Amino acid sequence: MNSSISGSLETIDQMISFIEGLSDKEYQYIAKPLFDSSIGQHLRHIVDLYLALMSSAQLGRINSAKTIRSASTASPVSTINYDIRRRGALIETEKQTGLSELADIRAWLIQNSHTNMTQEVWISTEVSLSSQTTELFKSSLGRELCFASSHLTHHLAIMAAIAKVSGKDVDSSIGLAPTTATFTREQTQCTGGSQTDSATRNQLCAH
Repeated sequence: MNSSISGSLETIDQMISFIEGLSDKEYQYIAKPLFDSSIGQHLRHIVDLYLALMSSAQLGRINSAKTIRSASTASPVSTINYDIRRRGALIETEKQTGLSELADIRAWLIQNSHTNMTQEVWISTEVSLSSQTTELFKSSLGRELCFASSHLTHHLAIMAAIAKVSGKDVDSSIGLAPTTATFTREQTQCTGGSQTDSATRNQLCAH
């Protein structure tokens, strides 16, 4: 399995586990004045990015209604439109809808576990606050999958904070970025929390 896919599955599974542990009230809770959006609203935003990816590529095939041609290959490539937002959708208030949509994303990732991640895609996104200005950027499916996963982790950390404000006990590992998780493992090794030999520990702790 491609490492980008396996890493994305890890973050999706962490999100599923987090959402499953919430009550309907916690899912809908808005921790004003600290936050203006609920956990469900954050999840809708996260899922929207994955839906943009899913609509643009399926098993390496072009599935988007909007395609352009690459200047280098003269072949059609898909366009991922990150500006499509489903504000007010059922997922924002219904926990089971959120879990169902996460399950769909998970199934799509597994289905595409051997897809070529260097597959060329184009990104369409608005870039201005003062006017509706859209730019196109060339990227790859793998790069955008990593972006969606990183974006999920960022919002999951915020969602965990909202849950804590509501009184929920949340595991400290929820919402950790991969680099932070690596740093934490290295610190554990430095303090003797593993069987890592002393030479390796010294090398790790020197950074």
